[in-house]
Amino acid sequence: MECGGEYGEKDSNNHDLVQHAAKAPTCTEIGWDAYDRCIRCGYTTRKELPAQHDLKQHAAKAPTCTEKGWNAYETCSRCDYTTYAELPALNHDLVRHDAKAATCTEIGWNAYDTCKNCDYTTYAEVPALNHDYQAVTVEPTCETDGYTVFTCSRCKDSYTADPTDKLGHQFGAWSPNGTGSQSADCLRQGCAHTGSTDCRKFTFRTAEGETLTFCPVCGQAENAAQLEMIDAATAWPLIGSLSAEDVTARTNGEYLSVAFETAGSLTQPTGRVRLALPAGLLEGKTLVRIAPDGTQTEMPFETKREKIILTLDFVNSELPVMLFRLVPQTAAL
Repeated sequence: MECGGEYGEKDSNNHDLVQHAAKAPTCTEIGWDAYDRCIRCGYTTRKELPAQHDLKQHAAKAPTCTEKGWNAYETCSRCDYTTYAELPALNHDLVRHDAKAATCTEIGWNAYDTCKNCDYTTYAEVPALNHDYQAVTVEPTCETDGYTVFTCSRCKDSYTADPTDKLGHQFGAWSPNGTGSQSADCLRQGCAHTGSTDCRKFTFRTAEGETLTFCPVCGQAENAAQLEMIDAATAWPLIGSLSAEDVTARTNGEYLSVAFETAGSLTQPTGRVRLALPAGLLEGKTLVRIAPDGTQTEMPFETKREKIILTLDFVNSELPVMLFRLVPQTAAL
């Protein structure tokens, strides 16, 4: 037998033991509890504690056009271990849209983009322009009403407003047609209308057995010279009403008729009227009023500024006309 050999069985209670401290395991490194180890043999009470993460589960989040996402992943509560892997944002999947011009009544928009996958858009509304109306006034004429046409300079939409009544004809002096009717031309510029209407004749007793039948509008007289228009005649009401601009005074040097008409038709004054005539009309003459029954009364008047002014009383008159005789001052009634 060589020296140093071992004989017989080992005594398990006779190890030369060395104490080893415990080492806690980590997430990535093993550990162990406190243990003994024999320095002469391989005997040990060491028991390995495995390495292990304390894992927490995390749900996935899908990426969007503008935000990143991730798949489901794990993290350790004790260390920075993670299976997290970022998914990049998808970016917008853009669709181009053409512009639409705004109109007077509808909105429009500039060219813009939208995303197929989200509600992203560069759309910006352009408000309706509203109408740009330009006014053209149509003046009334004798026979047509006036109005204003408003037309939009962009879309040509139009409407009319501000109506005004037609003017009616402004007739000049009426002249007899020789057929019991009378006619007159319209004096308004651009109007070539000639009006015609039936004469309305009146008969006055002028002397014993004599009468004068005449139309006070056109001046046609039977058994007497034509009564001509006195252009300078004017009239205005003291009481009651009349159309002062439509006074028609006519004379043939012997008789003077006064009436009021509109468009060839006589109108009835309802009160007292002041009448102004050229002073030369009565030079050397006296003015005598003739009633329809032949009663004759001298008519007073006053002279002012080369005008003779007299007052005509239509308050109780049933006729729209008055007849006067121009009597030379040397002649008797």
